Amino acid sequence: MKKHVLVLLLVVVACILPSFIPAFAQASISAWPFFAEVNLPSGASGTYDLVVPLQVMDKSREDLADLRLQDHAGRELPYALRIRKEVDEQREIAARVFNQVMVSSKTSEVSLDLDENAGDHNQVEIQTAGTNFRRRVDVEGSDSGKEWKTLKSGDLIFRFEGQHKVVESSRVSYSTSRYRYLRVRVFADELTDKEAPPITGVKVMMADRETGELTTWSVAVPSYQLLRNQGAPASAWTIDLGARVPCDRLIFEVHDDAFSRTFQIEVLDDPQNIRWVTAGELTRRIGEQRRPLVINFEKEEHARKLRLLVTDYSNQTLSISSIKAAAPTRQLIFELKEGDTQPLRLFFGNLKATAPHYDFEKALPLNLSTMPIRSEVGGITSNPEYTPEPLPFTERAPWLIYLVLAVSSVALALILLNLIRTTVKTTPQPKEPNPPGSIG
Repeated sequence: MKKHVLVLLLVVVACILPSFIPAFAQASISAWPFFAEVNLPSGASGTYDLVVPLQVMDKSREDLADLRLQDHAGRELPYALRIRKEVDEQREIAARVFNQVMVSSKTSEVSLDLDENAGDHNQVEIQTAGTNFRRRVDVEGSDSGKEWKTLKSGDLIFRFEGQHKVVESSRVSYSTSRYRYLRVRVFADELTDKEAPPITGVKVMMADRETGELTTWSVAVPSYQLLRNQGAPASAWTIDLGARVPCDRLIFEVHDDAFSRTFQIEVLDDPQNIRWVTAGELTRRIGEQRRPLVINFEKEEHARKLRLLVTDYSNQTLSISSIKAAAPTRQLIFELKEGDTQPLRLFFGNLKATAPHYDFEKALPLNLSTMPIRSEVGGITSNPEYTPEPLPFTERAPWLIYLVLAVSSVALALILLNLIRTTVKTTPQPKEPNPPGSIG
């Protein structure tokens, strides 16, 4: 009996075990279902870039970590992925003035200590006394406070007043530096200053500025629906972006001459879970030029469908003639070396791929000295070498669960039966009483 029970248990384990064995990740390109040809305009070695198309983003991970770039010989090319957001940020760095003098009758100077852990800086804001001037500025840096290196020479600060208006510029930018000490010299305006201008204040800053790049595409203007929003008449447009892609603004052309309407934008991918994006007011005054209306989102959204909900109250529905969507460009920068064969292929669609973390991305400077050569991405092609990841064993063999239950039930029944028999054999039998009249 014990042998039969052991055999049944082994059968159960053999049936269950395959469902717990994880499928090994496919390292080859056969795990990527799609690719697109990348056409290089020159074909020579150098630095190139491409704009990731919407149709690629639609089938990729949101962070685009599944993108792989290969040359025609199958060699993987490292790349740097950048999101071209517009950036204009400034961070002031604490600085201590330790030397402020007049170098000559025409030159003022101030020295600053930024502390040894100040980090990067690339801009100074200089305040000087007076008005209606144009003054030359030199900025120098030093690690010791003794030996100085020129960071910027001959830049101008100015301030002019007239007709109740002020035009001024007091900031001087230089290449990003980590010098602990800065020295600023301001030279007198030869036309207006009779002596060295007093320096009344200096701020040191780290300024991050990037113009950014937008990807903009047109979407179809849908029919509107009449409904009520918080009890008031409203109009709603369900906007299909064409793919599930990043979007951080919508641009509308409206024919109406004048209006003032509250609105809200929602993500409508899941009707059971509508997500709020932003809200505000659409306005155009009488006589204003008809410019496109831009709705900027509070943060970028990944979505396929958006809903514009406009509260009309007693007004006619707005006449929207065109809609465009936009998002910061996803830029892929790569380097083509001698020996890399063409055309290139951009593989995507492996949603379980891990991020590549190329050294090339870490080493690439934020501000490139020369602009990369822009390449073009062709249409999507199904990868003929694609091999889908096998389904779990339980999904490939749905009958397995019934077999396991049946075998488990039989094994349990046999175990219980065996226990009952063992219990019966080991239980002592009660003695029968002596019959009447017998001699015990």
